[in-house]
Amino acid sequence: MARGTMRAMSRTPSFVLAVVLAAATLACSPREERNSDRVDEEGVALDQNVLDQLRAAGSDLSKPHQIDFYLYLPSQADAEAAGAVLRPMGYDVTVSVGDNDINWRCLASRKMKPTIQELTVARGVFKGLALRYQGAYDGWVTAIER
Repeated sequence: MARGTMRAMSRTPSFVLAVVLAAATLACSPREERNSDRVDEEGVALDQNVLDQLRAAGSDLSKPHQIDFYLYLPSQADAEAAGAVLRPMGYDVTVSVGDNDINWRCLASRKMKPTIQELTVARGVFKGLALRYQGAYDGWVTAIER
C-alpha cells in the first residue's frame, strides 16, 4: 500500500476503530497464565498503545468515552452471573449467544474516561470473571470523541 494511502486511511474513524479493536483483541487474547505478571504488563502496554492511537487520531481522552468490553463464557448462566457482578459496578450489560453459537457473550458497556488506570482496573475485573467462569476476555472498543 502506498504511503499516502496509508496516511489517509489512518485518519478515518473506521480505520482507527478497527485498529483499536485489533489491538484490544490482541491485548486480551487467551494466553497461558504461566507468568501472569508478564501477561498483565503486556496487556497494559497494549492498552496504552491503543490510547496513544486514539489520541493521535484526535480523540479527546479527557472526555468520557462509551467503552464496550467483551467477555465470552461457556453458558448463559455464567454470562448472566458475570453480568450480575458487573451491573453494580456501573456497567450496562447485554447477554447474548456468541457469534459461534457455542459460547455466550457478556457485553458490558460503560461511559468512562479512557485512562490507563481505569482500563487496567477493568482488565483485572474482566480477566478475573473470565477465570472464574472459564471463559475469555476479548478486549474493548470505543469510538473517537472530539
